[in-house]
Amino acid sequence: MSTKLYNELIIPASDGMYRYALSIVHEPETARDVVQDCLAKIWNIRNDLSKIEKANAWAFRIVRNRCIEMLRRDRYADLDEKVVNLQVSNPADQEAINTDQMVWLKDVLDTLPKKQREVFHLREVEELSYQEIAETCELTESDVKVNIHRARKKVKDAMQKIDAYGIAN
Repeated sequence: MSTKLYNELIIPASDGMYRYALSIVHEPETARDVVQDCLAKIWNIRNDLSKIEKANAWAFRIVRNRCIEMLRRDRYADLDEKVVNLQVSNPADQEAINTDQMVWLKDVLDTLPKKQREVFHLREVEELSYQEIAETCELTESDVKVNIHRARKKVKDAMQKIDAYGIAN
């Protein structure tokens, strides 16, 4: 039964775990190592998976904690990504706009406080629920909602400023 739970609950979350790790360490090889370590750690305690209520949020918390350990040890930069789509008739123009917006968005996300950037990523990229984010980040749901609201507002205001005036930051 424990291997079945591992295959049903943890393996499907591994891609999200990788994206989350990558958003924290911003180093693909390191992110893969983090996820591999976490999957091995979870595998070793697979017999206890049935005791865990929210295995997905728990797995993301393990990834988060491992990334924090690595950041403290290796002092990697913390980055986050989110693609912004805009419809343009010419595909080359579309790609140039997307590239520019991606750079601007990275810059805007870099200005967010770490906690806002983290909950923003978990909500907007990983599409976790408020409750799962709260469990992953060890916050209350209210704190998660406030941080997401503030992050969205800052991102929206900055991107509107860039779009209207062509001013990055």
